[in-house]
This record gives sequence, C-alpha cells and structure tokens, in this order.
Amino acid sequence: MTNLKRKLLAVSMVCLLSGGAFAQKRGEDKQRPPKENTPKVVVQPKEKPPQNNNQGGKRNDGKKGGG
Repeated sequence: MTNLKRKLLAVSMVCLLSGGAFAQKRGEDKQRPPKENTPKVVVQPKEKPPQNNNQGGKRNDGKKGGG
C-alpha cells in the first residue's frame, strides 16, 4: 500500500512540474504594454560636502589620542 502511494505521489509531482513548465510558454501572446515616454527631470548636481580631516591622525599638541 505504501509503495502504491509513493508511485502515485511521484507521478502526480511529475505531472504538476511538467505542466507548470509548459504553462509559462503559453503567455507569449501577452506582451507588456509599451513604456510611456515621460519627460525626465534634470537636476543640477549638488556640491560636494567639505572634506572630513578628522580621521584620528597623529596629534602634535600633546593631547592623548590619535596614533
């Protein structure tokens, strides 16, 4: 009885998987609608932020920290 269940389960899985693979090919007649040509907004690039020199370099003022 369990052998029959396994065979039926295997056959049903194969049928479902193969049916799903072939079902995707039928949708070729359904194409995406054409993309609308919307005007693009052009924005001037922002200024670069000031350079951050606080990266923990060596200090020369006798204070602790840095390197």
